[in-house]
Amino acid sequence: MKIAIIGAGLAGLSCALTLEKHGHTADIFEQRKEVGFGYTIAELMTPILHAPIDDAVQYFSEKHDIHLKPTYNVQKIYVHSENESAYVEGNIGFINMRGRHEEAYEKQLAEQLVHSKIHTDSHVTYDDIAKEYTHVVLATGDPQDTQQIQPYEIALKSCFAGAIVQGDFVRNEVHTWFNNHFAPKGMGYLLPHSKTEATLVIVYPQYEQEWVEDRSEFWETFVSQASRTLNQEITIKEEFTITDYMVGRCKYPRIGNTFFAGNCFGGITPFLGFGQTGSILSGIYAAQDICGLGDYETLCKPLYKDYDDSLVLRRAIESLSNHQLDLVTKSLHNSMVKKVVTQPNMSVLKGLSHLLKPFVSTK
Repeated sequence: MKIAIIGAGLAGLSCALTLEKHGHTADIFEQRKEVGFGYTIAELMTPILHAPIDDAVQYFSEKHDIHLKPTYNVQKIYVHSENESAYVEGNIGFINMRGRHEEAYEKQLAEQLVHSKIHTDSHVTYDDIAKEYTHVVLATGDPQDTQQIQPYEIALKSCFAGAIVQGDFVRNEVHTWFNNHFAPKGMGYLLPHSKTEATLVIVYPQYEQEWVEDRSEFWETFVSQASRTLNQEITIKEEFTITDYMVGRCKYPRIGNTFFAGNCFGGITPFLGFGQTGSILSGIYAAQDICGLGDYETLCKPLYKDYDDSLVLRRAIESLSNHQLDLVTKSLHNSMVKKVVTQPNMSVLKGLSHLLKPFVSTK
């Protein structure tokens, strides 16, 4: 077999690592000059999105011999709405770095490769690669590449505004904000990556053109709100913006000997917008199919289920007014509700759906 992987992100590199562990190598083509995208950002890897995997870092290490070193474990997550604040605590998950950061997950995975070669600054096309290789894994992270080959169902396009910020942070505490005044039908979050540095982001769907046009105003309002919430002046170090970020899923995980992995498959969960676990799993599953160790479509069924459950929650959150968001946040003070949301080895998505049900009309 002659295997090509297009994209040196989480899915592509996880696929290459799994292939190596079963005696195969791949040529990995990355259009950037190094692995990782062009800016630095922290992300949250949480079991909320992928039950029954309670600890993804442990799972990948013990089950797949893929080793990740997160920046911090998360013990407490604060939820802030317009007029309420609450928190849940426990083993919430991990903060990890992405992009240009020296400890980015992409760089960690690349360092574990032994035989497969990463061809950086390689602007190859799928058509050219497909003629030369027996198997192709499409893992560019861009759903538009999938759309050139098969249907890709877009759940939403998102708008991001964010920055690396400086301040005084508790390293294993995450803050989230749900407020339609500055993140309509979306959310804001703060993820620390040291005592003095964190990623601050707002992300929301692009359902209205004016929401895109008002992004700078939303961002300024959010930074002011975050500073008030944390009772300190947050300093902007490095800003970034993204528009038209597509979240969706492909119709067919595999067509012939072409495999769709990562966001080309549908690795991003719509509810919170993080996709590390799903992307890595899709890369592993593609490699297992190539090695004759499973059927990719069957292996991906739980990922599709996670995506569908997450999309239901996404739509539920989008339907809530600020008053309803206050009620949801206030309910987190209830000990039974906290138990449902944080209980290990269960589908937290189902627990959250149960929590939101009283506030969402099904008519």
